Amino acid sequence: MSDVEIRLCKTWDDCLQCEELQKRVWDMPDYHEVVPANLLITAIKNGGLLVGAFANAQMLGFAFGFLGSETVNGTRRLKHTSHMLAVVREAQGHGVGARLKWFQRDEALKQGLDLMTWTFDPLQAGNAHLNLARLGAIARRYFRNAYGEMTDALNAGIASDRFEVEWFLTSPRVAARATETRQTEEMKHLPRVYTIEWTADALPRIVSERPLEGETLLVEIPANLYTVKRRNLPLAIEWREKTRASLERAFEMGYAATDFFNATDAQGRAQSFYVLELMH
Repeated sequence: MSDVEIRLCKTWDDCLQCEELQKRVWDMPDYHEVVPANLLITAIKNGGLLVGAFANAQMLGFAFGFLGSETVNGTRRLKHTSHMLAVVREAQGHGVGARLKWFQRDEALKQGLDLMTWTFDPLQAGNAHLNLARLGAIARRYFRNAYGEMTDALNAGIASDRFEVEWFLTSPRVAARATETRQTEEMKHLPRVYTIEWTADALPRIVSERPLEGETLLVEIPANLYTVKRRNLPLAIEWREKTRASLERAFEMGYAATDFFNATDAQGRAQSFYVLELMH
């Protein structure tokens, strides 16, 4: 979608469009889950960043964040805390989300920041691919039920567990992801933590788990969580609980989720995998 313009949002109309787009993308039944226009306009007047994707003056997507801080090894550091990223359905699959994030990175760098963090659902394969594979972020923190019970169409029904990702904006790894074409063939042969079987209604289920041993491991997740939730909610909850236990244990042992890729098995069924690396 080469005709899409990516720019900073600065006006009240931009903020109103962002408010409406949130409701549309997440199919939010409750207004209280929307970041309102009056908060958005206040944030962007005080160091926050609202980046929009526009076609013919209509917002197709946005990334919103604000200044944050964290303590690492006793030292306090500033960072950009990215709170939301959304793209309307008809514009998805065209790289708009990645363009929003790279623009957001450039603006954070202008503010003198070299770290950006945000959260996402570890079972959402599309988000995992964008964040880890395309942007070069890593995840090594897991938060259970981070936002409590959520009522929007995408999140309702299972606990709102989240990864926190770290995007080190000036690292060679991140700079390389802006231009390189990644090769994933070798990753497919890494040891897999889970043995997966397919149910009678063609949904993946974890049937066994191997010990977390070795420098690099693969953790599989459903290629489409929404399909699993819609057709078998108890199975989706089972995926949440089993991956939560594995990933929390892996992070405690010093692993980090450093990459992500999609594949197909011998029967042509879609697969999605995190790459876990032991950090030294």
